[in-house]
Amino acid sequence: RIEAEMRSLLPALLLWALAISRGGCDKIYDAMYTSVDAAPCVRLLTKDGEIGCSTEGRVVGVLRLYDEDHDDVLTSHSADDKIAIVMPESLFNQSTVKQLDSSLSLAGIMVLANEKTKPSSYSPDEATPQSFMAKVRGEPLYEWNPIGERDPIIHQRYGFGIVRVADADAEGVRSKALLNEEKRAKNEFVPYVAEFHYPMYAKGNSLACLEEATCLPVGGFSVWTTLQKLNKTLNKDIVLATAMMDSSAFFHDLAFGASSYQSGVVSLTAATLALSKPLLTHTCPNATQLPKQIMVALLNAEQFGYVGSRRLARDLGTELECNQWSAKFERPYRTCLNPYKPNTLYTSLNLTNIDTILEVGQVSLEEGDTLYAHIDRSDPSPDNIARSLAFSAMISANFSGGTGVSVTGASEQLPGLPPSSIPSFVKEKRDRGLGGVGYVSLQNHNTSFTNPYYLSRFDSNLTASQVDSLCSTAKIIAKTLYATAGGPASGTCQAEIDANVDCELVSALFHCLTQDFNCPLVNKYSGEQDEGPVSHYAGVYFLVDPDRIIGVPRFLNRLLAESLVEHNEYGSALHDAVDPVLAFNYDKDKWDISSEVSWGGNASL
Repeated sequence: RIEAEMRSLLPALLLWALAISRGGCDKIYDAMYTSVDAAPCVRLLTKDGEIGCSTEGRVVGVLRLYDEDHDDVLTSHSADDKIAIVMPESLFNQSTVKQLDSSLSLAGIMVLANEKTKPSSYSPDEATPQSFMAKVRGEPLYEWNPIGERDPIIHQRYGFGIVRVADADAEGVRSKALLNEEKRAKNEFVPYVAEFHYPMYAKGNSLACLEEATCLPVGGFSVWTTLQKLNKTLNKDIVLATAMMDSSAFFHDLAFGASSYQSGVVSLTAATLALSKPLLTHTCPNATQLPKQIMVALLNAEQFGYVGSRRLARDLGTELECNQWSAKFERPYRTCLNPYKPNTLYTSLNLTNIDTILEVGQVSLEEGDTLYAHIDRSDPSPDNIARSLAFSAMISANFSGGTGVSVTGASEQLPGLPPSSIPSFVKEKRDRGLGGVGYVSLQNHNTSFTNPYYLSRFDSNLTASQVDSLCSTAKIIAKTLYATAGGPASGTCQAEIDANVDCELVSALFHCLTQDFNCPLVNKYSGEQDEGPVSHYAGVYFLVDPDRIIGVPRFLNRLLAESLVEHNEYGSALHDAVDPVLAFNYDKDKWDISSEVSWGGNASL
């Protein structure tokens, strides 16, 4: 999937009080304008058109309150007058927005945050997540997300601004809208208006805007590492473990993704760090000495057509013809500037050698709950199915003992995998005739999601017991990878691996990635950050020096590197997560799109 985004350089939401001041210009400005802390819905362009929100320049509307006690706006306001709806979060959904849009001339909608309450369930995504990719992959459509919408708000186009006003400003905005209502009831002058300024200059679709260089592709940087040195000549089989790094939400700045998918990132990262530690029993070889290579990949931009996994799968085993090497970054981090690759270590790995894949998906549980091992029984390769069944049975039988979490195979009636990165690698291997692969997607759900807030701003935290369960899951992952790579499955070795999983690190890492990115652990590796939770929306893809890559990819890359550099000599690596059908044209300074874009079918760009 290729997706492109264009954000306004100066996005703004201002409240105006139509007042007169006798002071200087600054006093007049202060009397008239109040800036509002708000997270915007932004415009995305897809291959098929536009989704999200934008305004035609600066748009002003009179504040109108819309809630349980003030629902007459639909009948008491002229359809020709621009208005700015102020509404509580509890009423914000696709059907309400559709009704308001069809009845009124909207300048915008201001959704008032209420951090004290949230709905019992809410998902702005579709019931069949990334259904366009299921069609491309030839997978049957299945409702993994039953609380999702059939006409999801996250995929609609709005010609006006929609913002979520932060909790600190919500009451002030509501009070101004309420004052307007009181003035209207008395036929008095209504003083408060709002200005929305979220222009989108690119128009049409992503194919056109990328050709015109008026937008940038959605993407970012994935992080990967190995437990052993990279040596292409040894030709070792690879056990690949993956987790999706990114999430999404209607308001991209609020894509916290505690369950989807930071629970998987935390568990897999903790398992990887545990495997980097030495085992003391002489009959238990270290993970750095096993017959198979363990590779770990935290994949970015997966919510936009599995861009990160498709790019990495495409690049593995592909020869790189570098036209310009960076003089700044020498081996082992050698950077190619044309075509841009933040490092070229991936050329030492071969897609052919990946014979097993373990995906760690949504894995938040209460202690004593069950993880489900999903496979694709509709895989056209009987060999893949046989390998996957054996892998699933091995995990269920051997590695959950004593952890407080059990593992069992998912229902045999399921038509395939839940939303997953695995098919990116399976399809690439099949298309290139590179042999079979066994795989399991480890999830906290069986036949449908248990996450009540999938891809929602409300997926912001887990309970204390759910965070504790991530440590149990990390132990299962570490023992599974160790044994699959050829390590002894003895109780002694498993107990040592369990002991090497740091549950305090699990808790700290989850806190940093979901509650406060300016935490001591992040400060240690990436310096001071903005206070509060970080959004896991992938963002837009830029060609930048590796040392200028910031945010979560930078932090996770450095965290893994410190523990692994003594084993593999390079630590960890960043990889571009941008759609593989895109190639940057350095002569024309724009992105070219290959004819292969038809591979995306109904996918968006």
